[in-house]
Amino acid sequence: MKLEYPLLGLLAARAMSGYDIKRWCYVEGKFVGLDRHASQIYRELNRMQVEGSVVWRTDPRDGGPDAKIYTVTEAGMARLRRWVRSSYMPPRRFQDPEFAFRLRVSMMLGEPGTIDLVREELAARREQVRLNRNRPYDTETDDERAEIDAEALDFIARQIRRQGERQIDGWIAWLEELLEKLQTRTATVESGTAAPLEAGS
Repeated sequence: MKLEYPLLGLLAARAMSGYDIKRWCYVEGKFVGLDRHASQIYRELNRMQVEGSVVWRTDPRDGGPDAKIYTVTEAGMARLRRWVRSSYMPPRRFQDPEFAFRLRVSMMLGEPGTIDLVREELAARREQVRLNRNRPYDTETDDERAEIDAEALDFIARQIRRQGERQIDGWIAWLEELLEKLQTRTATVESGTAAPLEAGS
């Protein structure tokens, strides 16, 4: 996923300085694979400004250098919407940052394809499990390598595999729960009976 789209998503929610963005990437971004170096962030912001996706204004600061506060332009919002509406190809690895950001932006902008996005991710992960659960796997070793503990290798390979299965099963369970909540929320919004979501819902 290009850094441009997370930056547009962040700036669509609120105006931020380069420092604010850098701090977000360092604190929150590290949990979703977006802990980018400051030079990458500023380079991308400059490119986006030249392209016309963002603009900045000067924010005077007492006792320090002025800050640049970035906001998204109409062209930037259009680009963000095109991205979130574009075809989503679930990557091989689940819990990929692109899915989380597409979901975040889609919900934030009230895009109608949010439920379809979750369904697509869920279908892909169920298919992954169908194809890979209980498949044979190779921990064969050379007999002449006396220093290799084949039993220990097989043991740890099975433990790692079990943990991977737990993780993807947990991801699927979360997607199923999320899909149910989104469908309920959509139905209540359409009927005009929607109540604010409770924290943690």
